[in-house]
Amino acid sequence: MSTWVLRKDFEETFLELNNKGKSIWVINKVNRLPIEIYEIALRLADLDFIKYIRICDETIAASSDNYPKRPKIPITKLEHETAIGVQLLYSSTHKYINFFEINSPIKGNGSKMVDAILKGLPNDWQPALIMDWSGGFWDKMKDKYSELNWMC
Repeated sequence: MSTWVLRKDFEETFLELNNKGKSIWVINKVNRLPIEIYEIALRLADLDFIKYIRICDETIAASSDNYPKRPKIPITKLEHETAIGVQLLYSSTHKYINFFEINSPIKGNGSKMVDAILKGLPNDWQPALIMDWSGGFWDKMKDKYSELNWMC
């Protein structure tokens, strides 16, 4: 069972980060976050190129850019020309992190995002990858994090 971070506590931490130039937004119906997701959000916020993070009850998205007409939606679209971002689907009940979308037009930033997500991920959580169009990127990540039990 996950340990939880209550809204009043994560809002306080995220407000500090927002005051330092990040934009972390948690939808209203989320009153508590699994500690694992909270820590992933903090590690993603530590990346200099990530500016926007949106957390829902089953997703987390982080990116260098937001959609212009949807200011609280980080751009994670594959093959976007400028946005560096990742979208994860997660379940604290089933303890998985599914890499739903990831994009980086700048070499090396994709692996930095994966590192931020998987470093510190408890061994009882499983990273998942449903579709792989990367041409070898995910094979390298699976080798690097071979101690984790990947769902592929």
